[in-house]
Amino acid sequence: MKIGFAEEYTSNIELDNELKLNSKTGIILNSGVHPYITVDNLLHFLPFNEIEFKDYVAGTVYNKYSETQDRNDIVKHNNSLYQCLKNEVEDVEPGSDSNTWMLTNKESIILKSWIEKVKDKVISDLYLSKRLINSQYIYENGENKHSLPNDYSGWVFESKGSDYITITMNEISLQATTSNPVNLFVINDGELVDTLILNPKDGRLSFEQINYSFSGRGKWVFAIESREVMTNFGWVDELKYDGFVCYPVSGIGTTPDSSIYSYQNASNGLGFNVSVTLESENYLNYNLQNFVGFFKACFEYLTLQMFLANSHQRSNRTENGINKDMLMVETKDLEANTSAKRYFHELKEAKKIIQKTFDTQLGYDSVFEVEVTSV
Repeated sequence: MKIGFAEEYTSNIELDNELKLNSKTGIILNSGVHPYITVDNLLHFLPFNEIEFKDYVAGTVYNKYSETQDRNDIVKHNNSLYQCLKNEVEDVEPGSDSNTWMLTNKESIILKSWIEKVKDKVISDLYLSKRLINSQYIYENGENKHSLPNDYSGWVFESKGSDYITITMNEISLQATTSNPVNLFVINDGELVDTLILNPKDGRLSFEQINYSFSGRGKWVFAIESREVMTNFGWVDELKYDGFVCYPVSGIGTTPDSSIYSYQNASNGLGFNVSVTLESENYLNYNLQNFVGFFKACFEYLTLQMFLANSHQRSNRTENGINKDMLMVETKDLEANTSAKRYFHELKEAKKIIQKTFDTQLGYDSVFEVEVTSV
């Protein structure tokens, strides 16, 4: 969803195409908010130092600025500024392809930077910033040698309650009766995504740090070639964990990604230290239309606070035209119909939306438990 400004004729600066909106497209930040919030006022309060951008250099790889927020993805070329619109761009001259480079200016870049700060506050206030949902040790201390059946053995992990989560394998243990390195194949929907290396300790329970994160739809299989392991055949309840489902599998096939995996309900020598967090960026980007009121209220509230503080010491408008006392009321008074009151009201409504979005596995309650369980 686009975020920008409608033409209001308060400034002679022409914003770039990414920021110019009309009444039917995206979130218009200077419409339906406090009248102090105009493009001209914003540009007078936001920092505007002598920012210098590098010249375009052929052979350099450029990436999408809206994702990287890296000033190196904005370049000077033929006395103009251009913003990169795609990833992995090389040897495409700015101005030659409007789908790759967009003509922009310093004022537009500064306004986008302020919008990103507002977006960060929205994520933070809604507890969407890497909010921990669950953290578990899943393992058994195997005592009996057993040769795993079929060609491959592993575990399946998939999200439960919402696809807007990231699962992280903090540590993995393999009680294989060997001290040689073992390949752990990471497979998602029949495609080999990664190959990790495990270092078993001759059948002993020993966790090694992995820190491997993944997200996305479908089943994620973590599989090894079947071998002798230490196990007690502990029964696995795949539905007991908040935020994710996991269970052992056995695979038959010539390669790990082409194998057919079948469900098992007994442990197989693999153990995991797994954490699940809410994936805030994707959730907000895909559902921003449900938070328009809160986003605009947050933008208004932060902007008026910035006007009051004049933290960049760029404007004297709080002495000439913008009343400091009124700014103080707008940002502090929670009784009248002020920016502060509207902000907290919209925050409350946005939290209600989140409660309805996720099931009980990912509820809004910010309290979580760290558990240690065995299978």
